[in-house]
Amino acid sequence: MLKSLISSLNLFKIEVTYSKSPLNEILTAISQSADKTIKFIFSKTAEMLSQNEGYTAGEAWEIALNEWNSDYLKKEDKEILKSFGYGLGNSDVYNQEKNFDLAIELLKRQLSNAEEESKKNEKLYKNIGVLTGLAIIILFL
Repeated sequence: MLKSLISSLNLFKIEVTYSKSPLNEILTAISQSADKTIKFIFSKTAEMLSQNEGYTAGEAWEIALNEWNSDYLKKEDKEILKSFGYGLGNSDVYNQEKNFDLAIELLKRQLSNAEEESKKNEKLYKNIGVLTGLAIIILFL
């Protein structure tokens, strides 16, 4: 899921930086190409901005984040996405690009940490499996 988020944020960054389209159109386009696990946050934010209910982009992003069933994300991942939302649409293109870069870099670190943890757990479970097998063999002897 983090890889999909990073990829979608990169696409989002490119669209915001080089496209003159409204934010809700950019978000809709990204939601159509995004992985189904992260599609909701982009489509919900776009929907809220399209309804012209007075939400800022950051507020719409935060509401979508809160409604998003993201059980796969850690608390730290959600905090990164929430802080990214605070800067969304609040400044010029240059500062928006910096906001995207920061969020993407932080998510890449989280991904790296998750991969390291996964490798460590993989070794642990392999060792537990081997030890369990040995224990069963000893019991039958």
